[in-house]
Amino acid sequence: MQTRKEALLARLAGKPADFIPEVYSTMKDVVFPGDRYMDPEHFDPYGIGPDAWGVLWQNEGPNPMIDGNMVAKGFRLFDDMADWKAHVAFPKLEYMPLEQIFAAMFRAMQVDPERDVVSVLLLSGQFERLNQMIGMENAMCAFYEYPDEMQEFLEAMCDYKCRCIDYAVRYCHPEVIHMHDDWGTNRNMFFSPELWREYIKPLEARYVKKIHESGCLYIHHSCGYIAQIIPDLAEIGVDAIEPMMVENPIDELLEQYGDRITLMGGLNNRIIDAANATESEIRGEVHRAMDRYARKGRYLPYYIPAKEKNWLIYMDEVNRYGAQFPD
Repeated sequence: MQTRKEALLARLAGKPADFIPEVYSTMKDVVFPGDRYMDPEHFDPYGIGPDAWGVLWQNEGPNPMIDGNMVAKGFRLFDDMADWKAHVAFPKLEYMPLEQIFAAMFRAMQVDPERDVVSVLLLSGQFERLNQMIGMENAMCAFYEYPDEMQEFLEAMCDYKCRCIDYAVRYCHPEVIHMHDDWGTNRNMFFSPELWREYIKPLEARYVKKIHESGCLYIHHSCGYIAQIIPDLAEIGVDAIEPMMVENPIDELLEQYGDRITLMGGLNNRIIDAANATESEIRGEVHRAMDRYARKGRYLPYYIPAKEKNWLIYMDEVNRYGAQFPD
């Protein structure tokens, strides 16, 4: 019988697994430093402070996994995309004590490489970072108003993230690189699939090549409806995509591409995190999703939690019920 670690790595890579493991309790996401506000010596869970880029963040609560954080209301680092080089200062990775920071995070998170899938989580991908700096409206308009500057910025961000991957591999020896770049709303993508293919797909292909050459698997995070580009992600070799919200046609995507990319998701947040959700309703939603999707292709149950008590019930049920789904 495989361990949870072995089963999760197999599911992510499209290999046979003895059961379906629960992702959060099996994979430790060690966050790459610099992309969020965190003052470990004077931590105010509801404070405002800058990240390594100069973006101001508002912490939403004491548990970053559940409560998260948002760019402070009204913040703009700059407005005119034509002047981005004058305002964007890439963090000096060579001067950051990354080895010591990662070691401290491993201790704080009690990461056990023998037991856990070690993942390095790179937040704020190229489009996310831009809209955090100049606002969503300006970021989307930049595709049309400043196409050359947009291309330069995105490529520079990709270069930076590739350097981050080098450091992550050197100091953490991860099995997974987990990268964030949101591309969708509940109804559609932020921008057309054609724009995504022109500007972002080539950079995603670079990440795939870099990550695979480093001996790691690549999980990409994008909330929202992104069904139009799942064929592209499968084509360039992304190993897994999360959280695949229920707005996406998951049945159809698994039937067409479920032998080439692992779809992580399929849980209805509105049921699991409802204010009056019962334990039986949460466990029932886990059963519904796994019964519906688990035998159609490369699938793992996954969602972005908002209530810690409900999240713990969800994790317990996936680990329990997942034993019934061997490949």
